[in-house]
Amino acid sequence: MSLAGFKKAFHQIDKIRIRPYMLSKIGWAYFRTLVLRKDTLRICEFSITAECQSKCSFCYASKFDRPSEKILSVEEIKNTWEQAKRMGAFSSVVFGGEPLLHKDFFKIIEILEPWKHLITITTNAISLNEDKIKELKRLGVFLINLSLNSVDAQLNDDLRGYKGHYAKVMDAIELCKKHGIDVFLPVATSKKYFDETLKIIDFAKKVGAGVTINLMCAMGRAEKNYEELFDGEFWLNLRKLYNSNPNLRSDYDVNLNMKIGCPAGFEKIHIAPYGDVTGCSMNPVSFGSVREESLEKIVSKMRAFYHFSKRHPSCIVAVDSEYIQDYMDFAENFSSVPYRIEKNPFYEKHKGF
Repeated sequence: MSLAGFKKAFHQIDKIRIRPYMLSKIGWAYFRTLVLRKDTLRICEFSITAECQSKCSFCYASKFDRPSEKILSVEEIKNTWEQAKRMGAFSSVVFGGEPLLHKDFFKIIEILEPWKHLITITTNAISLNEDKIKELKRLGVFLINLSLNSVDAQLNDDLRGYKGHYAKVMDAIELCKKHGIDVFLPVATSKKYFDETLKIIDFAKKVGAGVTINLMCAMGRAEKNYEELFDGEFWLNLRKLYNSNPNLRSDYDVNLNMKIGCPAGFEKIHIAPYGDVTGCSMNPVSFGSVREESLEKIVSKMRAFYHFSKRHPSCIVAVDSEYIQDYMDFAENFSSVPYRIEKNPFYEKHKGF
């Protein structure tokens, strides 16, 4: 990790330093990884619902819904988080669908203990208002991700599939600034719209926000959309962009092992709405369910998987052509994802590394 990358890992140090428990957890995670040489979980993401008001044309989560099943309860999420903490986790991002549509949204945020951990919300801002922002601040949340795809209001609303989305995000930015909550703009981008992403980076500098770039992956509504995917050559250019923009941040920049690369399965896991555990929210492959076995057992299985154990230097779901062909494309066979990895014929040669 470069010096710039290390600084990005602590981009909110002014908030962290006044929370001793949080600082000690982060310090222990680095010590455990770098000195004791033990694999340490850093972040456990939760997609708490499949519901959403938007109809984004590129939505990776569009196949999360399983009408015949119940989503994880608050108690199940709490139990999973307790297990993740014992494995070192000190950070979480709460997704959907749209997380604010969950009837117990604030209960979930509370059980994740934002005053002790780095808890971030990713929202489309449609249901976000001043009262909710104030409540998140009261609970200890100091960063909110507001999804945006273009600084052109009409184009953004078309891409998000919701009229007025751009205006909602602009209002939310002002309200977050008013109440002292940091803002990041996560951008789901593709080759066709990458110029719009560059404009968002410039816009974010003007309003004092950060940016996270999420590369389009072949999942959900973007299945088989190969012409919009990126490649290794683009990845090199993207790295230059990250290195020249302090307000750009990504999960593969802030690994505990101080190396740039995909953290899936080792430092990062994702819990889908019905309990499936995947490498990240954009990965359609499940290694087990927290309703059926311990998180430690599932993560151990993930860390023995070839494509995770090789610690890919870029984004595995968006750039690694072998993984995309063997595992992402296979998701097309299912009406709902994540699908169990045992159902994929390639897994037999890739397990146990």
